[in-house]
Amino acid sequence: MIKKSIRFTSVNDIKEFVNITMKQPFDIDLIAGRYTADAKSILSVFGLDLDSEVTLGIHAGEEKASAYLTGIGRFLV
Repeated sequence: MIKKSIRFTSVNDIKEFVNITMKQPFDIDLIAGRYTADAKSILSVFGLDLDSEVTLGIHAGEEKASAYLTGIGRFLV
């Protein structure tokens, strides 16, 4: 699993992130403290405390995840 830190600054950021994430063929999680949410579900994402950085967990290899990471690059910390 690939782990990266991300941060959102607005509701529109979350909406854009989920729209990009939903198109990926592999599982992606967001981890905030002891809570883990499906990053492809906007309701799950909004259920997390997003005031600080969260950890993105990508269940794919570097090769498959590279295009996705480029697409969400502005959210990476």
